[in-house]
Amino acid sequence: MIIFEYLNKRDFSVFAQRIFDILADNMTMIAPTGNSREEDFALWSDSVSEGLKRSERQIILIKDNDNLIGYFQYYTNADTFMMEEIQLKPKYQGKGVFRSLYSFVIPRIRADIVFVEAFANIRNEKSIGILEHLGLSKIGMNKNGNSCYFRGSYSGLINWLNCQ
Repeated sequence: MIIFEYLNKRDFSVFAQRIFDILADNMTMIAPTGNSREEDFALWSDSVSEGLKRSERQIILIKDNDNLIGYFQYYTNADTFMMEEIQLKPKYQGKGVFRSLYSFVIPRIRADIVFVEAFANIRNEKSIGILEHLGLSKIGMNKNGNSCYFRGSYSGLINWLNCQ
């Protein structure tokens, strides 16, 4: 049974390696960094730890019973729901977990949100396709030129969830 739960931020260090392993396993073929896995973990862990100090930044753990199968990292600001990172183990991709995740998270997001935004690596065609399917449009690139920047209406995301 797939379950979603918010990570208690004090427990990040307990889950960090397992969360990172899902990310690294998914991204190794799409966007290798050239660093060792240990170097990538240290950079990622430091960045996420720092980000989690902000109250609006959250991580949702995705589990199949007690087995961690993925995670979703996001934050909200004045008018935007920023989908920072969603990662699922390959055997769970395309099985409706994504839709279930949004059914879980949308009721927990402030009602005054106007926009939804995300980045996707330019080589990650699957993520780009998902964002476009959700009604987001590519509006630019990150400063390094390796990720597309997407934006759409939050009401469009809710409509997508309710109409499927």
